[in-house]
Amino acid sequence: MARGVHILLSTIKENMKLIHSTQAAALAFLVPVMAAAQQPSTGRPVAPAAQRPPASSPTSPQNTGAIADGKVAIIDTEAFADPKTGITRLVSAFEVVNREFKPRSDELQKLRAQYEQLGKDIEVTRNLEDQKGRNAKIEQAEALKKDIERKTQDAQSAYQKRLREVTEPVYKEISPALQAFARQRGVNVIFDVSKLGEVMFVINDTVDLTRAFITDYNQRNPVTAAPAKQ
Repeated sequence: MARGVHILLSTIKENMKLIHSTQAAALAFLVPVMAAAQQPSTGRPVAPAAQRPPASSPTSPQNTGAIADGKVAIIDTEAFADPKTGITRLVSAFEVVNREFKPRSDELQKLRAQYEQLGKDIEVTRNLEDQKGRNAKIEQAEALKKDIERKTQDAQSAYQKRLREVTEPVYKEISPALQAFARQRGVNVIFDVSKLGEVMFVINDTVDLTRAFITDYNQRNPVTAAPAKQ
């Protein structure tokens, strides 16, 4: 028992950091619309962090979605999920799932706070004579750590499953809508800058369809009712 206690004491701070990072991962589903890791893997856009085209300056031509010569355009699919300026039906779908999973997030926050408090209590009693009580707290902290990890994994799996259910219908509509939008403007090829990142240099940002497409899609597809929980 003494050896096990020594091991736990030497790693209690590392365990707290582990729980903190694990909890942060679970709470990521409450951060508004982090679409990169959450979009369904069925051919729809997945948008990791990337370099976006430079914003238009006051002297730059206004981007109306009208493509100049070349028949090539760009789009930033990461922007589809922006909670303020993205596709409203997609943002709404994320918000629905986030609300459904908020109770789990709140529970994990409380467990993490308990774990951190146990770590502090153990550290404070390092030099006290009541080692029996201290050892009990160490065992409690270890059990709580495992409980947090298990509940975090369960919550993440359930969240991803539910998110796919809710967002998949929206993604199925976005793909053909984008193709039709591009064809109407004589575009033959679209590059997704959210995937290409620094390998693409945009010289003329009037070839960027992102804002024009989002505006057009939102006008044609207003948010009606929240997706029903299945």
